[in-house]
Formats: sequence, structure tokens, C-alpha cells
Amino acid sequence: MPARPPRPGDLRVTHRSRAPGPAGWGPFAIGVAVACAIAAAIVQPDVGSWLRGRAGPNRFGGPLAPAPIVSRGKRVESSPGGGKVVVDGLYRNGEAWAGGHPSPEKPAWLAIEIGRGYSRLLVSWTSSGNHDYMDRKFGAPADYRIETSADSTNGADGTWRTAVSVRGNPVRTRAHAIDFTGRRWLRLVVTGLSPDVFPWGLFVDEVDVHDVSRGGDDVWVFFGDSITSTVFDRSPAHRPTFPEAIAWRHPGYFPAIVSAGTGSLHHSDAVRLVDEVLALNPDARVVALCFGSNDWDPEAFRRDLLRVIARVREAGRIPVVPRIPFRPDSPADFAARLNRVVDEVTAELGLLPGPDLYSWFKAHPERLRDGLHPDDRGAVEMIRLWAEAVGPLYDP
Repeated sequence: MPARPPRPGDLRVTHRSRAPGPAGWGPFAIGVAVACAIAAAIVQPDVGSWLRGRAGPNRFGGPLAPAPIVSRGKRVESSPGGGKVVVDGLYRNGEAWAGGHPSPEKPAWLAIEIGRGYSRLLVSWTSSGNHDYMDRKFGAPADYRIETSADSTNGADGTWRTAVSVRGNPVRTRAHAIDFTGRRWLRLVVTGLSPDVFPWGLFVDEVDVHDVSRGGDDVWVFFGDSITSTVFDRSPAHRPTFPEAIAWRHPGYFPAIVSAGTGSLHHSDAVRLVDEVLALNPDARVVALCFGSNDWDPEAFRRDLLRVIARVREAGRIPVVPRIPFRPDSPADFAARLNRVVDEVTAELGLLPGPDLYSWFKAHPERLRDGLHPDDRGAVEMIRLWAEAVGPLYDP
């Protein structure tokens, strides 16, 4: 194992931005060495050996079952063209599949030749031009279906079967588990966008496909505030991403993740939204509860945190609660007060302790660009802290 995961800057390759989008998209540089270090963890791990050697559940609900990614670099056909970018492993980098303004009469589609040998897949698409979870304006599909084929030769011909059909999708990223027995291709067919979509229409920057044929449940939702939206966007500046950091520490794993962050989220908003987030992510096994930075009242925070944890547990998921990051811009150290609640609730309920974000940012306040949100280096460190803290969900 190397002394540390490769980081952006170890090797840099510059690409040209093509896709219009929100402010901040443009030329970028990424650490290609990250992909090299992670490759062995995402290509055909011996899941059978893992299953034979798997211990019983530990007290935190682990170990999770691997859900290896199987779509990277696969053949892609699309209409309009340009769909091959969705399997390059790059998010929020200005390059995306531009599908125009699809309709039921003239849909936009992209097909990935996954190959045979899988009985169940988790298909996750992302429209990263949108920042918050429930943003759709910058090109997220609203109406779409996922189809599979056993006999297509080019993604357009052959017989296709609908595995998932969605109308009125409210979010920027979704993941769907589908039956893939005897199939070879899968196809995302988009037939409608949000009424307020920006002029350039459909933009999907990545489609990740994970093999869950053997019961893989390494699927996460990061439910929280604007810090969550930023840190877990998997942009080039925030690599190693959480899946990459886990893959480096736990060979054979590569988590599927959904970043469900909403700007200015308060604990009361978490109570209001948690059921919808759980319903939109039925295959997520772990729910990271990343709120509290916009809050101040320990009693109200405790009440609502307990409600959210209860809903997550009732749905059969594993909740993980981090210690809230230190805020140097706050008139009082509200995070310290709320973290006493986090510590007490974690101990009382026997939860896996989340990462201690408070102590790290108190020691490194310069990594908070505005006193609240981490800068790029701070985001990478936050991801590292998460990957280290959740090791018991991967270790037997």
C-alpha cells in the first residue's frame, strides 16, 4: 500500500471545457494518478471469495457487500452523439453528454454495452451542473426510462425491455437497481426536462453502473447542507473522491454514492425531507447525516436528529453522524454545543462514530474559504476523514 492516496497535482493533464454551464465551469486539471491507483479496486474483484470469507454482521451493520463499478471505459452509443464521456469517471468538469431538448416523440438516448454475466445492476446518473440535490435547471432529466437489451448490436437496434420508468424526477442524480439477467446493453432514454431548464437542455456528465448481482449494498447517500453538496460533488479538485478513498483503503470496494445536499439546510428541514430522500434512494444502505452547521439550539437539534435517525433506522438503513465542522465566522461556538449532542446520541444509540470534522477544522481554520465552506484542500481532507472513520463498515 502506498504511503498515501495519490492526490491531484501528482500528475496533471489539462482538458478543454466544452459544455456550457454554471459559473465556475471551464478549463480544469485532474490527478490522473488517482485513477491508476484505484484501477485494481474497480475491475472485477473476486466477490465470490469475499462472500465465502465474510464474517457475520458487526455491531455497526457492516461489513458492507462490495458493489464494484463495471461501466468505466465501456462502449457507449448515443443520440445525439458524444455520449462516451459518461463512462470516463469525471464529474463536474465541464464535459457532459449534451442531449438537447428531448420529447416523447424525439427522445435523447445513450446506451452502454456492459456485457453479459451480471444478473442485477445499480445504474446511477448524475447531472453535476446542478449544485443542490433538488436542482434540475442545469440539464437534469425529468422524464426518462432505463431499458435493457440482450440482442442489440449498436445500442439502437434490437429488442429492448423497460426496467425503470420515471416521470417528474425532482433531483439532480438518481440510482436505480435493475434486473440484468441474460442482458448485454442498458440504455437511458430521456423524454422530458424541467420546465425551467436552461437554454442548452439536457446535460448528463456521468453514468455509473455497479454490479450488485451478489447482494452488493455498498451504496451511500450523503444527506446534508451546502457543505455536503460541495464536498461530495466528485469534481477534479475534490479527488480522491469518497469512492476512490474507500477503494484505496479497502481493495475490491468502490461505493456508489448520491450527494443529497441542500443549501442552508436546518435540522427541521432534515425532518421534513428525510422520507423523500429515503424514498428516492431505496437501494442506499448507508445514510450520512451531514447537517448542523446552520443550527444553534442543542435541544431542538437533539429532538430533530433523533427523529431523522429513527426514520433512517426504520427504513433498514445505517445512519452515520459526523461531528459538525468548527465555524470561525460564528458569533459563538454553536458547533461545539451541538457536537455534545452528536456525541451523546451516537453513544446512546450505539451508532458508528462519524468523522471528527470539528477538531480538524478548528486546527485548520484557513481551510474554510468563507468561515463555513471548505476550500478544495479542506474538501479533500474532509473526504479523507470520512473514509477513515467508516472503516468498520468495510472491515470484517
